Amino acid sequence: MRAARFWAPLDVRVEDVAEPTPGPGEVVVAVEAALTCGTDAKCFLRGHPVLLGDARPAPFGHEYAGVVAAVGDGAPFAVGDRVCGANSAPCGLCEACRRDREELCERLLPLLNGAYAELLLVPARIAARNLRHVPEGVPTEVAAAVEPLACAVHAADDAGSGPGVHVGVLGRGPLGRLVAHACASRGATYDLLGRDESEPRGYDVVVEAAGTVEAWERAVDLARPGATVVLFGGPPRGTVLEVDTYRLHYEALTLRGCFHHRPRDVRDALELLAANPAPVAALLTHEFGLDDVAEPLRRSAGLAPREGLLKGVIRPWR
Repeated sequence: MRAARFWAPLDVRVEDVAEPTPGPGEVVVAVEAALTCGTDAKCFLRGHPVLLGDARPAPFGHEYAGVVAAVGDGAPFAVGDRVCGANSAPCGLCEACRRDREELCERLLPLLNGAYAELLLVPARIAARNLRHVPEGVPTEVAAAVEPLACAVHAADDAGSGPGVHVGVLGRGPLGRLVAHACASRGATYDLLGRDESEPRGYDVVVEAAGTVEAWERAVDLARPGATVVLFGGPPRGTVLEVDTYRLHYEALTLRGCFHHRPRDVRDALELLAANPAPVAALLTHEFGLDDVAEPLRRSAGLAPREGLLKGVIRPWR
């Protein structure tokens, strides 16, 4: 089969590799749509110790949907099923899982990668807990967004979004828009904020979805006394957030880190897609064949003009 593999920063090659053979409980998916995201762009630009690991070449891409091509013994799907899914699944047994922090599962890693390929092998644990049937009427490329939408659902949950809650979402990219959509689905209202310093302040809830330390600091600045600030975007390891301790203490701010997703977030995200696929479909602005997978990554990483790109759809079989 043909697959895109990461060799080094800015060096992604589409190569012929052996087709995967499923073991017990595993599922092989013929990928009909894989999506690009900001994390993949960061991987392309500088690598990633968690998502890509240390081995080279590394499989690449983690947002996917397609048709089941093969299954191992005991797998919960049949050949021909339309499926989409997340890139991890918690074990359900470790201390983090037992205290309902499945996103921090001690056995969460390695994350599933390899969606930029004709075929994707889904490990048994993910197949059992976080691989899902695509709902009737949801286009395959929209279903491929279930993983980032699940992360956004997690952020909306941590934000306490609901009727009567007005949320400032900092970040106008795809992830910020997904967070805004997830908050709105719970009955909250929102403002989608960018870098304009003249934008309103004084939010009871702020969700940061830009992924820079400058955005983290601005998210705190946008909060009113007693507010909750959900820090959702991921700056590079080693960056430092400076917070005025007076504000943190005397204004009783709550700063909350938010990472990844849980099985319930994946379920809720799929229900959102089934109820209204249009907001997510609007983010899928460009399509590319597998041979051109580096192009949307270059644009997202700022190495080429974006030309209106939000999320690219990779069609491996095109």
